Amino acid sequence: FGTLARMLQADPPPKAVKVTVSKRVPLVGEELIAYEEEQNRIKKEEALKASLMKEEELKASQGADNNTIDPMVIDTGNNQPSPEGMNCIYYVGANL
Repeated sequence: FGTLARMLQADPPPKAVKVTVSKRVPLVGEELIAYEEEQNRIKKEEALKASLMKEEELKASQGADNNTIDPMVIDTGNNQPSPEGMNCIYYVGANL
């Protein structure tokens, strides 16, 4: 509370304040049609940009996935459990 009081003492507000009063007037006729067309155009552009960005992200993520996948070979023909309790052999990133 003391901070606001100090600020007002150091830099007091002006004695007179300029006020601007405005009134909203509804659009009718040609102005309304033009406004609605402009809003529809803007919405279509934003939707198009969003879909293009989503498509690019999807392509980028698919491309990244394709480049980072390591081949894995699983040998399930061995029916006897190994001493460690595993019955699969994995070759990760092997050049076969």
